[in-house]
Amino acid sequence: MLANNNHIENIRILSRFRIVAIIGQSSLILFSVWFFNLSLEFGWIVLILAIEVIFQLYVIVNIKRHITFTVDHVFGHIIIDCLILSGLIYFSGGTNNPFVYLLLLFMALASFMLSKKYLVITAAILLTLYSLLNLIQRPLEYSDPSPLNSFHFHLIGMWINFILSIILIAIFGLLTRRAILNQEKKIQQLREKQLQDEQILGLGIMSASAAHELGTPLSTMAIIVDDLQYDDLNSPYKADFTVLSEQVKKCKHIIATLQQRSRFSQQQISLQNDPLTAENLKQQLNTFFESWLVYRPKIKLNTRWDRTIDQIDFQFSISLEQAIINLLDNAADASLENQSDQVNVAISITGKKLIIDIADYGKGITNEAKKSLGQKIQHSNKRNGLGWGLLLSNVSIERVGGSVQLLERETVGSLTRIFIPLGNEK
Repeated sequence: MLANNNHIENIRILSRFRIVAIIGQSSLILFSVWFFNLSLEFGWIVLILAIEVIFQLYVIVNIKRHITFTVDHVFGHIIIDCLILSGLIYFSGGTNNPFVYLLLLFMALASFMLSKKYLVITAAILLTLYSLLNLIQRPLEYSDPSPLNSFHFHLIGMWINFILSIILIAIFGLLTRRAILNQEKKIQQLREKQLQDEQILGLGIMSASAAHELGTPLSTMAIIVDDLQYDDLNSPYKADFTVLSEQVKKCKHIIATLQQRSRFSQQQISLQNDPLTAENLKQQLNTFFESWLVYRPKIKLNTRWDRTIDQIDFQFSISLEQAIINLLDNAADASLENQSDQVNVAISITGKKLIIDIADYGKGITNEAKKSLGQKIQHSNKRNGLGWGLLLSNVSIERVGGSVQLLERETVGSLTRIFIPLGNEK
């Protein structure tokens, strides 16, 4: 993906240079004819310029259509520009034309954009073109054939050539600097991503280990509580034993669900090459919300749907479902903490993105916490929270090309906005 972006950027750079070249070449030819009264092959020159303009329009259309470019396209564009400039130079004096050294520009572009193999081929083509221009001379015809007039023309050409060289060197310097800065930025992002992945992997290992280790003590507790519950039916602690038994069963159910989801996830991975069958998006989300409300009976979930949802087929992965569950849990806990039982969810489609807005009625978030939420593990403000939920949700959603935003609501609480591309999960 990064390589393709580089090729697109290179094509755009060549396109900008070509626009400048078309304007500059046309201006110089008109200036030479008007100021020096040169007799040029206007028919051939206009034909070559027309080919250059048509090629430039073709490139612009392809860029706007988001055509996938490869290194072969970049190489082909450089060679076509070499041939066009060589043709213009041939019909305007050949190697006697001071602008012949602009052919070196393409060597500089090739060294910046192409691999070693293409660079060698470009160098060979440029050497061949320059040699042919030397061997097949086409001298200019001046209105005043004196040597002084010819020398004057050559000096002006060298002066303009020097100005262009300074400008191009400055441009190349800026491009190189920008490329280096972008590369450093990408490296930094990859390092941060690697650290984040290591953090997530550590959480996964700890969670799996904890689930495995909790199985035995929970089973032991269930047996003991069951025995105590039926030992003395008139015990004043009977109600407490009943509550404790229910809590142990709930813990065992959570671990069993986690193991079941883990097995299903492994099946998904083993069958990842098979296409997933997409279902109606609204139906999936309705089922999803109903299942979540079973575990959050104190919450009233208010949902608002975009009309276009009924026409969308989609398939959620387990990690994406769990990410949304974590964000819903955060919203529910925030509302309950602020003595409210309301959570609002709005689902809409914008372009090719699914947008899920989760609004809570909590106390909101501080500006300090907002800066790093979802980027690293934080100390949770919730009584039983570990500070992992938002980080895991953020990473899971980013992996499918989505993003999470945390916004302040105008009235009370905060708004969690989830963007999910509809093309990636299907």
